[in-house]
Amino acid sequence: MLVKSGSGVFAHLLVAVVLGALAACESGSRSDSEVRADRALALEIRLLAPCCWVQTLDVHESAEASSLRAEIRTRLARGESAAAIEDDFADRFGERIRAVPKGREPRNAVPEIVGIAMLVSALGIFLLARVWTRRTRAEDRVADDGAISVPKDAYDDQLDDELRRIDDNS
Repeated sequence: MLVKSGSGVFAHLLVAVVLGALAACESGSRSDSEVRADRALALEIRLLAPCCWVQTLDVHESAEASSLRAEIRTRLARGESAAAIEDDFADRFGERIRAVPKGREPRNAVPEIVGIAMLVSALGIFLLARVWTRRTRAEDRVADDGAISVPKDAYDDQLDDELRRIDDNS
């Protein structure tokens, strides 16, 4: 028969689970070279190619850009920090090589922009709620027959008395 005993099925299932977990761990871990490549790319994005000053090192295709990319990867492999390499390039080629000015990170502006947008939205909601409540108050003063009801004052009682006298005389 092809039917296996309960312990045999359990053993196969356990092996499959262990192999699946190992495969997941293997795909989740990254080697040092992959991490260095990502750091190199992040630095290449921040630096302009000094041959044309138009494109960043990560996309520019020239001999000089290729040699600078290789230099960046070599220096990162030796353990130099990305900031030190960027500063060295700025010393060699001038501040113009920085695609992003030193000390300014565009990603840091995102929370500020989101905060401002939230404040503007909150102000808009507040103003809209004010308009709606004023409109509701005005609608509350309109009676079912379409007449506008206003609060009574001293002249209302006098007018009511005079109207009653006219109705009584007629």
